Amino acid sequence: MGVIGAGSVLWAYLQQLDRLIPRGLAREGPICARRREAWPELRAKRPAIDLVAAADEVFTSDVDVVAILTSPSSHASLAIDALRHGKHVLVEKPLGLSVAEATAVYEEAERRGRHVLAAPFVQLSPTFRELWTRVTDGEIGRVHAARASYGNLGAPWASWFRDGEIGPLAEVGIYNLSSLTALLGPAVELTAATSRSPAGPDGATIHVTLRHVGGAISSITASHAMSAYRRPGLELYGTEGTANLLGDDWDPHGIEVWRDGAWTTFTSRDPTWLWTDGLREIVVALAEGRTPRADRDQALHVVELIEAATRAARDGGTVAVTSRPAAADLRTDLGADVHVHDHTRPPDDQ
Repeated sequence: MGVIGAGSVLWAYLQQLDRLIPRGLAREGPICARRREAWPELRAKRPAIDLVAAADEVFTSDVDVVAILTSPSSHASLAIDALRHGKHVLVEKPLGLSVAEATAVYEEAERRGRHVLAAPFVQLSPTFRELWTRVTDGEIGRVHAARASYGNLGAPWASWFRDGEIGPLAEVGIYNLSSLTALLGPAVELTAATSRSPAGPDGATIHVTLRHVGGAISSITASHAMSAYRRPGLELYGTEGTANLLGDDWDPHGIEVWRDGAWTTFTSRDPTWLWTDGLREIVVALAEGRTPRADRDQALHVVELIEAATRAARDGGTVAVTSRPAAADLRTDLGADVHVHDHTRPPDDQ
C-alpha cells in the first residue's frame, strides 16, 4: 500500500494498515508528503516510514493499492493518475467535486480493470448493517421521517476549509447522506439553506431536507461551526417505533429501538471498527480474489446530492435529483440479541 497525503487522517489509515501487516495481508509502501518540513515529525512518530516528495514516486513503485488522502480538489485527478499506473485506489471523501469528476474516476477504473473504493465506508460497519437489517425487516414499521447531523469547528491548518473549496456537507455531512440514502433509498428531490457563524475557520452550516423515493423525508445539519453536540447520529421515525444510531455514523456505539412502549439498546457489533475500514476491505478482497464491497452508483448519487444541495442553497427552491441507485443489500445475521437495557419511559416523555 502506498499513500499520497500525510495530513491528520494518515494516522487512522496507518492504524488500519497495522492490523493487516501482522496477518501477512499488506506491507507499507512509500508515503508522499510534499511538505518536507513535515518529515522530521513524521519520522519521529514512525521511524521506518518511507517518505517521498512526489506522487509519481508512489505511482511508479511496486505497490498494488494507492490511498489518496490529499485535499478534496485533487482527489479525482490523483485517483485517475494512480489507475493509469495500474494501481487499485482508495479515495478519501469526496471522490470528486462534481458528478462528472467522480464518473471519470470510475470510467478510468473500468478501462484499466482496477478497483476504486471511495469514502465514506459506513456501509461496512457491522453496527450500521444491523440497523439497516432491523429497519428493512420492519422492526419500527415504515420509516416516514429521519434526521441526522454531524459537525465540528473545521480545521484551521487546512486552507480548503477557508477558501470555499469544500463545504460542510461534502466534508462531514457526506456520512449522513450515505447513511440515509442506504436506509431510506435514493433521494428524488431536496431543499437546502446555509448560514455562517464566527465559530470555526469558515463558520459554515448547511441544513438539507430530502424526499426519498419511498416517500420518507429526512433532514441533515452539517456544520463547520459546531463545537459540540449530544444526540444520536441518526434518528429514524417509523409507523410502529423509533430507531436511533448511537454515536456518529462513522463511529457507531450501538442502536436504540423504541417499540411497544420501551427502549431497547443493543451494544456495538464491533467496538474496534474503524472508519478507515475501506482499506481493510480492498486489501482482503484482493487477497481473496473478489470484488470489494463498494457501490459505484450509490457513491455517484451522494456526489449528485452534494451538487444539488449547493445549487438549492444558492438559488432557493427545490432541486430534483435524477440518479436512482439500486438498493444495496446490507443484511447481517442478527443472531442472539445483546441488550444493554430495556426500560419504559413515562407517556409524556415518549
